[in-house]
Amino acid sequence: MMKAISLRLEADQYKRLRWLSFVESRPMSLIIRDAVDAYLKESQQLKPGQEWFWTDAWQAVEREVEAELEAGEYETFDTMADFLKDLV
Repeated sequence: MMKAISLRLEADQYKRLRWLSFVESRPMSLIIRDAVDAYLKESQQLKPGQEWFWTDAWQAVEREVEAELEAGEYETFDTMADFLKDLV
């Protein structure tokens, strides 16, 4: 089961994150996710049951997805209705 997190950033933190997103041409959500993942991996504060994420096989797939995102191989939709129409 995936869980969502919410962050409360100070104004300066948000500005730095927006700047980093612009410089790296990456969405802020990916930058935040990568930072959280790196912190968890380095600090060894993984919760039991999350070890699968750090297996070589799973990380290889994560890198493939990141490459696709960086190459622009994704679609965005303005509304949920547009997204659902595209599924059919």
